[in-house]
Amino acid sequence: MVRKARSPFALLRKLLLAAFVLTVLGVAGLFLFGRAGQRREPAGDDRGTKAGKGMTLIGEDFDYTFTEGERPIFRIRGDSIKADREETLFLEGVALTLYDKKGREFHVESKRAAFNRNSNQGQLQGNVLLRGPGNLELRTARLDLLKKGNVVASRGPVEIRYAARYIVNAGRMQVDIRDELYVLQGGTRVNSVPGVEPPVAMTSQRLVYDRVKRWLRVEGGANLRRGRDRLSARRIFGNLSDDESALTFVHAFWDINGETHSTVQPTGEAPQPTTVRFRGKDLAVLLKPQGNQVRRVELEGPKEGGGKAAIEAVGPGVVRTLTARRIEGILSEGVLSSAEGFGGVEIRETAKVEGRTAVRQASGQRGTAGFNQEGQVTSMELNQAVVYKDGQVTATGNRATLDMDEGRGEFFGAPVVVNSDRGQVEAPRVVYNTDTRIVTARGGVRALLTRTEETAMAGTPLTREKGPVHVESQEAFWRQVPSSFLFRGDVRAWQGENLLLAPELRGDREADQLVATGGVKTLWFPTPEQQAKAASRKEGEAGGGQKGPIQVVSNEMNFLNQKGVLVYTGNVRVDQEARTLTCQRLEVELGEEEREAERMTCAGDTKLNDPRAGRRVEGQRAVYQVGQRQVDIFGEPVVMRDKEGNVVRGRRVVYFMEDGRVEVKGKDEAAPAAAPDGTPAAPGGTGGNGGR
Repeated sequence: MVRKARSPFALLRKLLLAAFVLTVLGVAGLFLFGRAGQRREPAGDDRGTKAGKGMTLIGEDFDYTFTEGERPIFRIRGDSIKADREETLFLEGVALTLYDKKGREFHVESKRAAFNRNSNQGQLQGNVLLRGPGNLELRTARLDLLKKGNVVASRGPVEIRYAARYIVNAGRMQVDIRDELYVLQGGTRVNSVPGVEPPVAMTSQRLVYDRVKRWLRVEGGANLRRGRDRLSARRIFGNLSDDESALTFVHAFWDINGETHSTVQPTGEAPQPTTVRFRGKDLAVLLKPQGNQVRRVELEGPKEGGGKAAIEAVGPGVVRTLTARRIEGILSEGVLSSAEGFGGVEIRETAKVEGRTAVRQASGQRGTAGFNQEGQVTSMELNQAVVYKDGQVTATGNRATLDMDEGRGEFFGAPVVVNSDRGQVEAPRVVYNTDTRIVTARGGVRALLTRTEETAMAGTPLTREKGPVHVESQEAFWRQVPSSFLFRGDVRAWQGENLLLAPELRGDREADQLVATGGVKTLWFPTPEQQAKAASRKEGEAGGGQKGPIQVVSNEMNFLNQKGVLVYTGNVRVDQEARTLTCQRLEVELGEEEREAERMTCAGDTKLNDPRAGRRVEGQRAVYQVGQRQVDIFGEPVVMRDKEGNVVRGRRVVYFMEDGRVEVKGKDEAAPAAAPDGTPAAPGGTGGNGGR
């Protein structure tokens, strides 16, 4: 069974309520005392004896109770009472007990008291004590009744105790009875008595309650604590309900800083504590009067210098911080459930991952955050100019949704752009998993692979030049570490003029494998250096002359990097300079330095077709020496046909790409073979029977 935790703003409500109860109920007793003192005068004896020069002794050791019917109104006791010519009454060892309409008792006592009946002003001096309902006690050295009885004040330290739970101390106190304004100042402190859990404490320079407007003000640096929870601000305002039983609105200003500690206690498990800290310049809290539950909060940062408000949740191994110019929170049953941020919203996560500190952050102009019962941010939706950073990975877009617990982010844009030290991916929709560091892109993908030496493409003709490899597809899956990728749907990969087309392209650097499937087409061009080398060969030397691109089409392509071999399988077709070589399996051996095709071995139903020369050669296997531009075809037998219908059979046919010459080794002539100029070749001509 999960126990709901407090929201970070529930602290504010509870601490302010405690301060309000202590203050209002404490000074309420003074208010009643002041009013009763105006209405009732102690009975005197006109025949009193002299008590000194200018003084008249009215009575000694008196105890007088005034009643209305059976109901007592007040009781006054004292050691003595005197009066001077200005009608000022002086009492020694005085005690006064007042009763309100409900029969509740208010008691006041002091060593001395003075009261002028004309001015309605007076004072209590010496160990002044006031007791009231709810275990209310007020102690001070002196209380003054001023301004014709409309103001009760203490110019010295005051101590108020309430409900046997709280103690309030202030440097001085003043109560305006007519305007119902209560003031504690000169350094105000509120503390719960020892043994009360959780302990409560508050300090401020001044505390004011305007009862007419139902406004409570805590001024001059307010610091509140409830257990380990705390809140500080320069000034706090609170608005009370009409019956003064609950706060309805709280407003705090300047240097707002707070912290609350919440726990969720799963059944049979240890609690997982989360500390929530918040800071800003302006805090507004709207409460439900029923039950004093917070329903909405607004926290703003300082406007100067683009300052921001912040909520920081520190949990086991992870810290998540939400910042914005303004944060508006919604609470459900006293627990913060969601918050909206406006004006430069940022969510930042710092976590311990495998012994290292990982920092992830995302920002946007607007955002909505979701919270769990601990007060931890668990989800985030960002809008407008979204930027996400995770180590070397940066994603930008128009909108993003982040699942902080699952480590998953989904981004939308036109397009979303994901950059890292290994390349770039663009797509309308991208999903990024922060734990596996896998990018999933959909809706039309454009990728740029920059560190190709660390990808499965390393060693292929696509990476033999300096510069990135471009890839386009309908969707893509790309993992940073270890490096791997999967492109699907109309895949097009190229570097310079070299090109690969396939429905699917997969690469895994750790497995040292690159696979294209579903119908593959590659186009490999010789580099300028290779062209220049071929052109510089002496005339008549084997392999001299310009080389054209090699195009290969097959069902599947597999690159074996350790062997430096490209393997094409399934309906393989090789085209170069209008000549075609077909088979079922093709192995292309690449050079170590330039990664150019050096040797191509074709196996399984091998056919060579030269439309310009009108020749067609069929066998079981062919070896194309690309540098020498020579194709050796093997079979039992090899069959060569020309456009005249002549057929030559042998065990081996050598075909020269430069001039179209053919040599048949170990031939068996069923018909004369044609020479390059079209004249029939004589038996035992070029190649003769030397192959036998």
